[in-house]
Formats: sequence, structure tokens, C-alpha cells
Amino acid sequence: MREATAIIERTVRLNEHYQHLHLSVENFGSDLKPGQSLLARLASDRWDPYLRETWWPVSLKPDEIVVERPGSITYEPGQVVSLLGMVGQPFRYKRTLRNVLLIADNTAPTPLIMSIPWLLSNRVSVTLVLTGEANQYPTNKLPPELEVINAEDDMTWPNMVMTVGWADQVFVVVKGDDEMQRMGRVWERFNNLRASIDKQYLFGVMQPAQPCGLGACGACQLSLREGEICTICTQGPAVDMTSIPFPE
Repeated sequence: MREATAIIERTVRLNEHYQHLHLSVENFGSDLKPGQSLLARLASDRWDPYLRETWWPVSLKPDEIVVERPGSITYEPGQVVSLLGMVGQPFRYKRTLRNVLLIADNTAPTPLIMSIPWLLSNRVSVTLVLTGEANQYPTNKLPPELEVINAEDDMTWPNMVMTVGWADQVFVVVKGDDEMQRMGRVWERFNNLRASIDKQYLFGVMQPAQPCGLGACGACQLSLREGEICTICTQGPAVDMTSIPFPE
């Protein structure tokens, strides 16, 4: 875990709901991979009692990291940001990968965005499904090769069976108000669509609060099957959903 100081060089508003912050930071973050995040805090002269926030990079350039943030928060060029990273493990893609399905259920697809150009550049077909609040996302800023599906609030869409059957891997983010319950509904939906769910197929991209980012505080622990424990900040954020003990 490294700490760095970044400066907000500029802000780019995508729409009323989302914005990009261009962070200038030297010798930091160039090895970030899809699935990894940063713990950030705006620097100030006063003591701040609040936890760091998870900031998800969406693109990287030499000495610059672009992160995606809610449009409701005001940021100004010149503000100083303290960053800790890198947090978590990269997404675990299969070696032979042709088609990937990304799902944002009633929440921003931000944790998935950085993976899209990387997958497309490796000749992997990608479909992004948006439900509920995720339909507010400005998809016109995404690569034109990406297939985008605006689904119903109950996570249904035309040709859903074909889309799910076509995918070699699936990565899902859900709204954080009750993350496990919402992930459980996704698991149930896929169980109804497929005869069986193999390991390394369906991943939940978890977004709990991460006070330390080192696995030391235990705040982001997730209990798995057979008594195993996963610490999201060190072993996540993508968790194989076959290992989560959802109710039958």
C-alpha cells in the first residue's frame, strides 16, 4: 500500500449525475488494473473524522489518473487529494475469453468501466446491462463497440436467455443499500436461467466501506462457504458468487 498526493487538474461533467476528475499524480497508479481502486480523501488543514472514500479509476495516462465521481459533489481544480492504493485484486478473467457480460443493477457501473477498453482491445465482446438508476449513466461516452442494454427494473431484457448463455464470464455491481440481498437476487435470477453455475463464471463486485485497505480492521470481511473468510480490500472486490452462502 502506497500513499500519494494528487491535484485535481480539471473536472469534466458527463451529465448531471456523473463527472470525471483528472488527477495529476507523479509515479503512482500506472500499474492499476481493472478491478482495483483507490482510497481517497480531500486534503485540508483541519482534522477530518470521516473514512476515506473508494475512488474508481476509469482511465490512466502518464502521471494522470481519471476517476469517476457523483455529479452531486462539488470539486474544484487545484484541490489536493490524498490517495492510498492500490486496493484489491484485478478482475480474474479466464485465459480463453470471448464474451463478457457486465451488469449494473440500480447503481453506477463505475467499478466496471475501466475494464471495458481493456477487454475490447483484447478482442473480447462486451455487453453492459443497466437497470434502474444505472440507466442515468451517459453511455454515449463509452466505446462504440460496446453493446449497451437498458433493462427493466426487475433486471429483465429481451433475449435475456441468449445474452446470459453467450457470456463466458459475468461481473455484477449492485446498489449498496443492501448489497448482499441484491446480490442474492442476481444469484437467484441466474440460477433460474442456467442449469448450473460453474465456478469462475459469475462474480459479485463488492463495495463495502474499507477503513484500512489492508485487511487489518476486518470491516470488509465476507463469510464464504465452509467457514472461509474473504477480506474484500485484499482479496476482492470481485467475489465468485458460487462461494457465497446465499439462502437456498
